[in-house]
Amino acid sequence: MSRRIVVAKNTKSRRGNQFDYSEIYRQLRTNIEFSSFEDKVQVVNVTSTMPNEGKSTVASNLAIICSDKYEKVLLIDCDLRKPVQHKIFNTTNKVGLSNLLLGYKDQVDIDDEIYFKRYKKDTSAGKLYLLTSGSKVPNPQELLSSKRFKRLIEALKKEFDCIIIDCPPINAVSDAIPVSSVSDGTLFVCSAKDTNKKDAKDALVQLKRNGVNVLGCVLSKVEDPSNKRYGYYYRNRE
Repeated sequence: MSRRIVVAKNTKSRRGNQFDYSEIYRQLRTNIEFSSFEDKVQVVNVTSTMPNEGKSTVASNLAIICSDKYEKVLLIDCDLRKPVQHKIFNTTNKVGLSNLLLGYKDQVDIDDEIYFKRYKKDTSAGKLYLLTSGSKVPNPQELLSSKRFKRLIEALKKEFDCIIIDCPPINAVSDAIPVSSVSDGTLFVCSAKDTNKKDAKDALVQLKRNGVNVLGCVLSKVEDPSNKRYGYYYRNRE
């Protein structure tokens, strides 16, 4: 499945039936909300084992669905090596997270459209803000592991009801660990077509070994034998 916004409209199957992708993401949003009764899950990190398993598609669509319910939602592209959110939303990536972090001094203005780009569906009750990855840097892991990044996330939590983070894959680079550490929970995306089971298991072990709160797994590229289309499946952690 190519990276795209799939909840913008319903999709017809080969049999002519209307398939509501948005309902899948609404269920995912609900599962996240009820994943913890004591601590609020406000910052959700989305990662995978390897590239091209659907994590960026899940992150963008989940953010859009969250903006249907919450007043202010932020989608951050923390994949500083291979960012795609600016392509999904058809916007520029000249200035973004990396630029904001380099000049960050514990104050953030979410109305600054140089950094925070707004996206809104006609049916959305809230506002979706997009913070792209920004200019390429030689040390992405150092930037994401910095105290400055942690302070930025804490400041953004005061401004937004919900924050979705598109994070690099676990087995490709080590950037996902520090990003997961500042999140309230992590969604682990696996592809039914592409993910190696052993690699996925090793990635989950690595996350849990570092104290990451794994909310559950989203299985992408699942073929429905009834209409031969690909969809998504969510399972809570055990």
